Amino acid sequence: MDDFEQAVRVIFTQDQSISPSVREQAQRYCDTVKARPDGWRFCWERFQQSSCLEVRFWCLQLLPQVLPSLPLEARAELREKLLGWLREVAPGKQEELVVRNKLAIVYVVLLRLDYLASWRTGWRELVALLDKGPNLVDFFLRVLAIFDQEVISDEVPKSSEERQYCHQIKHAMRESDVAQLVECWYKILTSFKAAAPQLVNDCLKAIGVYIVWIEITMVADDRFLTAICSLISEAGPCSGEACTCLASVVSKKMPAGKKVQMLTQLQMLRRLEGCIHQNSGPAQLLEEEAKMLNSIGEDALEAYVDLRVQNGGECAGLAQNAWEFVKQLMSFVFCSFSNQEHSIADRVEPFLTEFFVKVKSFVSAPDPKKMVEQSPCHTVSLEEVRPILTKTLQLIIQRIAYPEWFQHDDPSFEDDERHVAFVEFRRSLTKIYKRIFLVDELLGFQFVQASLAQLAQGLASVRPSEVEAVLYLFREAGETVKDLGQHLQAQGPLAGCFIQLLECDALVKAEHGQVQMALMELHVKYGKIFALHAELFPRYGQRVLQSFVGPPTGIRSSDPRVVSRACFMFARFVKLVKTQVAPLAPQIYAALQDLLVVQFVPSALLPVQAEVPLTKVAIKGALKADDQACLYEALASLVACSPAEGSRAGLEMLLKSPAGNLSEILGGASAARSSTDMPGFAGWAGRSIEAMGEVSKAFTTNHADAAPIWEEVLAAVARILEKFSGQLGRQIGLWKAALFLCRRMVEVLKDRFLGPLDSLLPFLYACNDPVDLTELTVFAHHLVCQYQQKSEPLMQKWLHQMFLQPLAVWQQMPEGSEQLKRERLELSFSLLQLLKEGAQRCPAALLKPMLSGPACRHGQEMMNFLLIGLQDSNELKSLTCASGAWAALLDTAACPTPVAAGLCQSPSDAAAALAALPVAQVLQRLLWSVARMDYNDVQSQKVLGEAASVLRAVTNPRAQPQEQLRKTMDALQQALIGALPGLRNDASPRRLCETLGQDAPLKDVRMALQQCAVDWRRDCG
Repeated sequence: MDDFEQAVRVIFTQDQSISPSVREQAQRYCDTVKARPDGWRFCWERFQQSSCLEVRFWCLQLLPQVLPSLPLEARAELREKLLGWLREVAPGKQEELVVRNKLAIVYVVLLRLDYLASWRTGWRELVALLDKGPNLVDFFLRVLAIFDQEVISDEVPKSSEERQYCHQIKHAMRESDVAQLVECWYKILTSFKAAAPQLVNDCLKAIGVYIVWIEITMVADDRFLTAICSLISEAGPCSGEACTCLASVVSKKMPAGKKVQMLTQLQMLRRLEGCIHQNSGPAQLLEEEAKMLNSIGEDALEAYVDLRVQNGGECAGLAQNAWEFVKQLMSFVFCSFSNQEHSIADRVEPFLTEFFVKVKSFVSAPDPKKMVEQSPCHTVSLEEVRPILTKTLQLIIQRIAYPEWFQHDDPSFEDDERHVAFVEFRRSLTKIYKRIFLVDELLGFQFVQASLAQLAQGLASVRPSEVEAVLYLFREAGETVKDLGQHLQAQGPLAGCFIQLLECDALVKAEHGQVQMALMELHVKYGKIFALHAELFPRYGQRVLQSFVGPPTGIRSSDPRVVSRACFMFARFVKLVKTQVAPLAPQIYAALQDLLVVQFVPSALLPVQAEVPLTKVAIKGALKADDQACLYEALASLVACSPAEGSRAGLEMLLKSPAGNLSEILGGASAARSSTDMPGFAGWAGRSIEAMGEVSKAFTTNHADAAPIWEEVLAAVARILEKFSGQLGRQIGLWKAALFLCRRMVEVLKDRFLGPLDSLLPFLYACNDPVDLTELTVFAHHLVCQYQQKSEPLMQKWLHQMFLQPLAVWQQMPEGSEQLKRERLELSFSLLQLLKEGAQRCPAALLKPMLSGPACRHGQEMMNFLLIGLQDSNELKSLTCASGAWAALLDTAACPTPVAAGLCQSPSDAAAALAALPVAQVLQRLLWSVARMDYNDVQSQKVLGEAASVLRAVTNPRAQPQEQLRKTMDALQQALIGALPGLRNDASPRRLCETLGQDAPLKDVRMALQQCAVDWRRDCG
């Protein structure tokens, strides 16, 4: 082993014991070889002499790198050496794959460099060696593949000069070499299919890529297509690649008329009939055949669509030929589409989808105006298309059914590749199905009617998956109707189908899970018919309700998936037919009463690390919390639409169980036991409160008779919160349930809720979780928005807690991650929103503590917090809230508003109130941020408006004595100087001050302020 071989081995070895310095030394040695003027010759010789694979690989890898810089004579010498090796050595030596590839790359680089200038015989010399056996044929095919990848293909980025050069190579090859290459391909296809099928596959691949730019007639002739179709019909190892090759031949880009002529002259349909296996071959081959049919169909359809809108004597005839081809091709497509393997059927779906996208446009007279505009030379009658539509519908109903292997109830299969592929296939079939209705709606309705009739007659012999498929397609048919309500009102075909379905008692009572869920979807989809035609409910309504309520179906099903879906869909159904179902509410409640019980769950049953709160834990055999919530909401919607007397009684009936739980905890037998499991009993209370919150969703202020009941509930909730004041953590769920009920009571009780809320608020604020406090502060903000001035007494009483508790938590929140920063920002923003809304709706509640001096802590903290809100010009949402709050507060502090608001006794006191606020700091921070905020953000215009309001308020001459006004103007000028450092001209600040001095309209102040920012940015870049 000499030094060179040692160096190469070191470069390639994975031995970790070799030090980096030794590797570096080996690399330097090889670099010297690479730099030698005769390095290429040295490498070729070592390639021939060495038996070491690493050495041979390194030498061949170097040659393509140095070839472009070699003199023409050196490249010519290397060509001779390479051809000599191919003649003398290659036929009898089986080289490693990497060596064969590298040799082919060397040959391709020589062709690219010298073919046009000095080696026009490059292809012919290679072709002349093919008689020497399979090794040379393999080399020839590798050269073809690499030549396409490196020289011809547009996928490799090239400069305009390189693209021009490659076009010249292709042109020269067309003139002198392509015909000979095509002959070689034919010889390989016919000579090696038994002895070396891999060579035939490689040859078919080469034909597929070269057909793109060579003359089509060289390959698209009888002998070539006979050879290719023969390979397909034999179902051998080359059949799949032969399908791809035939599709490539048909897909050759050419004018539509020429393509149709080619398909006709080559008798493509006859050839397909002779080689397609009609679902009797290996699955992989059938899949390749389906892909081929899909490609041919898309090409033929595109040709027809192009030809039908062209003018000229031949176009109509060619369009007719294209349409006939598409029609006859459909039999082959349907054969693949009917295969039980969805992976095969899926391969022709793109063509079918494209067909039904286009077919509406070329069925005669779909839109007379459009037909006149297009003036097509060929149209198709609906009668011609209808057999295709009918066959497609028949196959869709077979193919859309879930296969036996599909797992519906195992979440681990949700991401399984096979399952995902079928779900996508089913979705595609649904789109095709809907498009058929767009072409022939009557046929679609007839199909649905016939499917349901056939299902009802033979239900006992139909597999559940097929039943589900029929019901699913019936539901999707409703999506094709523009106004389903109007369709049902007019008793259209789908209304008749729904009644037809309800007549089948065995179907409505089916116990299979997928069938039950499909039926529920239909009951909700078409259930509005009972409201539109009240006479139908006495006959069919009870049957539908029974299918929901069970047993053994629906909510009483043994399948948990069906139970959850039934609870959800039942709530949707009863809302459609409340008037009809409301009288039955007591009976339905009695049937479901045991499922509506909110059961006690000991906290010991909750795993230590569980993320699910106690309110979401369910005992085995009982309903999940979300399912139970759906039932409560559904029953409440029935009770709420009853007359006043029945509504109150119904509400008491629904609240009896959950409210009774609270009474039990507060004063019953469980009161003493609650101390032994505080989290468990707190969770029980939380679930009970959540249930009452779900009931409240159906009630509004229109149910005035129910208000006393809700007030009693709120009183009990307040006592519960007081009892479990130390158990309000997120995991327990009690606090969240109480807040949920409070939100609902704003809608249910309106002004009457303010009294109970006074008792609830202090307990709601007895939490330290940042997320909970953010949620609670948002709720407080909504309260102020809802009640406005009426919320002022509540704000005055509890503002210290409503502000200081979230503030204390906010101040302690870390910012160690993006999530923590976001949570901190959300809490601060919700506080700013609350202060802004409070300042605008009930300003006295904020101003009184602010003007009370240092003795009132929350007043001082609010001012500081609002000043902080002004200082970050990047947080425009916070800046908007803070500036809006200051604008409202300063405007209120201006005379005579504070006198009217009760903040002071006289205008002189009002001036003192204005002076007590940190006006100078507000101006400094506000103007600094206004000058630097992003004016491309629409939020900036709101900030600008609020800032203009602040400036007008603090410079209002009627709000303060002249001396105080002078000090305010001085503070404004100082704030402008600090906010606009480096401003070359003070014209815009001066204009702003003049505008304020003239008591100009707000929009003028705003424009002057924005101009200050514009001028400063212009001067300071």
